[in-house]
Amino acid sequence: MNNPRAYTFGPRRIAYEELNMPRSWWAKLALLITFLITAVFYVIPTIANLDPEKTNFPVKKKVNLGLDLQGGLYMVLGVDFNKVFHEVIDRQVSGLRENLKSKNITVQKGVEVSQSTPDDPKLPISFDPAQRDEIHKILKRDYWTLRITNESAGKMELGLSREYRTEIRQGTLSQSIEVIRNRVDEFGVAEPIITSQGEDRIVVELPGIREVERAKELIGRTAKLEFKLVADKQLDQNQLFAMVAELEKSNNVAYREGQKFSEYVQKINELAKGKIPPGTIIAFERSKAAEQTVSGGIPYLLNASADITGHDLQDATVQIDPESQRPAVGFELTPQAAETFAKLTGEHIGERLAIVLDNIVHSAPVIQGQIPGGRGQISLGSGGREGLLEEAKDLAIVLRAGALPAQLEFQQEREIGPSLGEDSIQKGAKAGIIGCLLVFAFIVFYYRVSGAVAVFSLTLNALFILAILIGIDATLTLPGIAGIALTIGMAVDSNVIIFERIRDELMEGKPTPIAVESGFAKAFSCIFDANITHGIVAVILLMYGTGPIKGFAITLLIGIATTLFCAVTVCKLIFDGYLGLSKQPVKSLSI
Repeated sequence: MNNPRAYTFGPRRIAYEELNMPRSWWAKLALLITFLITAVFYVIPTIANLDPEKTNFPVKKKVNLGLDLQGGLYMVLGVDFNKVFHEVIDRQVSGLRENLKSKNITVQKGVEVSQSTPDDPKLPISFDPAQRDEIHKILKRDYWTLRITNESAGKMELGLSREYRTEIRQGTLSQSIEVIRNRVDEFGVAEPIITSQGEDRIVVELPGIREVERAKELIGRTAKLEFKLVADKQLDQNQLFAMVAELEKSNNVAYREGQKFSEYVQKINELAKGKIPPGTIIAFERSKAAEQTVSGGIPYLLNASADITGHDLQDATVQIDPESQRPAVGFELTPQAAETFAKLTGEHIGERLAIVLDNIVHSAPVIQGQIPGGRGQISLGSGGREGLLEEAKDLAIVLRAGALPAQLEFQQEREIGPSLGEDSIQKGAKAGIIGCLLVFAFIVFYYRVSGAVAVFSLTLNALFILAILIGIDATLTLPGIAGIALTIGMAVDSNVIIFERIRDELMEGKPTPIAVESGFAKAFSCIFDANITHGIVAVILLMYGTGPIKGFAITLLIGIATTLFCAVTVCKLIFDGYLGLSKQPVKSLSI
């Protein structure tokens, strides 16, 4: 007797239950329910706008909104490579001179040649012509970082090699980004976006930031910490003050508010050449309260080379000065630097040691005795207690996070208010809801009950995308919302392809279960190929894009995965359940 629930499919007859209700159906249903419950749990804090710190809900995460959705600060910072290149070639040539000196080859370093370009500085050296070949040999063997740009008898002009300049650029950018990221993390900004742009710019996006000026000061501060001995024995404070005052008067040089302080200091040091001992520089403490000041503050004559630098710093914390009861920054040096510091203070008791931050003297206390342990304190300027406390916190942050390897210049800045972001969310949500309702209405009208299945699948698709974004701590931006919209469109296309395939099979007279099975099977390759193509584009955008472009790519990749799962697996599961759980063979389908 023939089985009324069996159909011919290919070369053999198979039972209806075998075709439409495989043993794995219940396992797939259980997996779908698990995914659905997990996704709902992840989305609830965002939908209900729960406070993660106060709620007892098991999931504490919410969707992270980008700069364009919640407001914040957008900055483009330019990196001053000119100064970096000058400092590097000066160190390289100094190292070369020391190396040659150890081999009994005396070399004199000259000043930078006038033909130097800002991004390619050159330094001349002079030597005994008889030692030329030995110098060439050492340069070729040990100094690939230098190149000879010009040469004559007993003279040579050196510049940085092109490969080394490229390496410096890349390293400086990477280090600057890392330092900025460390500072921003300690400042407490959630999900900052910090990327390089071109060869000499850094883009910083700080969503939700409100203290704009403080954030700018924190990010742009060089924080170059140095400890230098004050050369009072070579030129005392009164003599130095008189000399600087005379230089200002005779050369009409003075520091004025709004002027770059570093330019003023550089000009004073240029004018003082030949009047101050070799190996010393003039630095200033920015104070107007002292008895003897010039326009730049209190002048100090310091040793040019630093005895201890910020690279030797192990930790920096906010402390209260026990004498003045004012906020200060306590520091702790690394064990090796602590030994150097103890030796330095032991050998120079009675002399002053200047604490120099960003080439500005913060204080210059007299060394009363040897300081073991490598611990000390940086006093801050005048001001209210609250202001000094904030300054101490920021200084401790930049010292802990490290010094920027180059000076940064704010080239572009844009503040986005929270009202603009909120307006974008409201309009985006409104447009999305209207668009989805129109699409859903058309699908249900055109494909009837099968269209309702597609609507359920699309709803799950959007839910899974949002849950995954929250789960991986991704940042949702306007381009990201565009990626979600594109994904929903791709999911609609996938359902249309499946339903049209099923219709074709039904029109050929095939039984409904066979038409459904064949329709899904034949549509899969087309759907898979289309999504793989979109996936390749998304991967390329993710690899080479920056900021919002990456956000678009991430949502697109997530959407591709959820679309394949919802359109193929979820829809098929619903169709199989409907057909397989029916007590009578299904002869027609609402499609």
